[in-house]
Amino acid sequence: MHAEFTRDDIDVFKPPSLAAYLEGDAIAVVEDGRAEGIVLQARWTREDGLRIVEWCKGISPLGQRRAVLAALRAAFGASRDSKSIVLDTGKLHPDALDGLRYGGVLTAQNVCMRDAWAQQPDLWLTRAVSIPVTALSYAMTDSARHPRRAPYRDGVVYVRDVPEFGHRFTLRTASVAQDLERLHAWMNEARVNAFWNEAGTLDAHRAYLERVLSTPHMHPLVGAFDDEPFGYFEAYWAKEDRIAPFAASTDFDRGLHMLVGDTRWRGAECVAAWLPSLVHYLFLDDPRTQAVVCEPRYDNARMIDYLKRHGFSSIAPFDFPHKRALLMRVIREAFFDGRHL
Repeated sequence: MHAEFTRDDIDVFKPPSLAAYLEGDAIAVVEDGRAEGIVLQARWTREDGLRIVEWCKGISPLGQRRAVLAALRAAFGASRDSKSIVLDTGKLHPDALDGLRYGGVLTAQNVCMRDAWAQQPDLWLTRAVSIPVTALSYAMTDSARHPRRAPYRDGVVYVRDVPEFGHRFTLRTASVAQDLERLHAWMNEARVNAFWNEAGTLDAHRAYLERVLSTPHMHPLVGAFDDEPFGYFEAYWAKEDRIAPFAASTDFDRGLHMLVGDTRWRGAECVAAWLPSLVHYLFLDDPRTQAVVCEPRYDNARMIDYLKRHGFSSIAPFDFPHKRALLMRVIREAFFDGRHL
């Protein structure tokens, strides 16, 4: 007789969340936000790099690896111009050391690379890191041959604290029960409708959201700051999307539609917190994704400027049936090398 597990049972196996706090040159890595949950005390300076002072409790090699990644988050956050940080590996378990090296974070010279650190999913994705990348097999949608896509996860999928902004950003999968009335209100704002052209009745927006939720290549998301929803985003696999003929999309390119509904969270400072986080999520979600594209209306100068500030390049204007658009793209290497986090 075999045991049956629910989603809640499976989530028990996910490692605890880790926060890192920097005061002077001291870094404390804490489990689940609890003061008594300190797992690592470390020190960091620009001159000497990161040094492990003490492991404060018994911790597995995987836990050590994650704690070091969290400590690096504090150190890189304090040195936005740094592309690398030296790590004293003397107090690391050999398996934790191997994990950092195998993941590309740590070089043979014990230098931690910022671009590789930012591509580790442990600190931001809510799914367990042991879940493998989706197997590669192919399907046809209309005339497009593309990889079969794994179903997306319900609930919160990405979490990122943004210290310079002072808020926590989260992404969760949209749902009709939670988000229909909110989306209905946002879609009917004149400012939003000018670019989305989706103003309508509650029933029309219910049908809209249900259609997006049932479309395999699309993932509707709600963004929140400190659990206050402010925006609706549609992530999609570009190969199966109407943008494919214009974007020369490869198998794992992603795309974005973006809507900020709550005016309290508008402006450049807010965009600087959510836009890089949103792109970061798409690059972490599948390591095979090499580019993220979007297609703002060609005359949406403000959004185009924001996109350029955060790593996107203008490719070419093109025409959809409903609008003239500007194709914009950011590639993985440029995003992470550009230190947009």
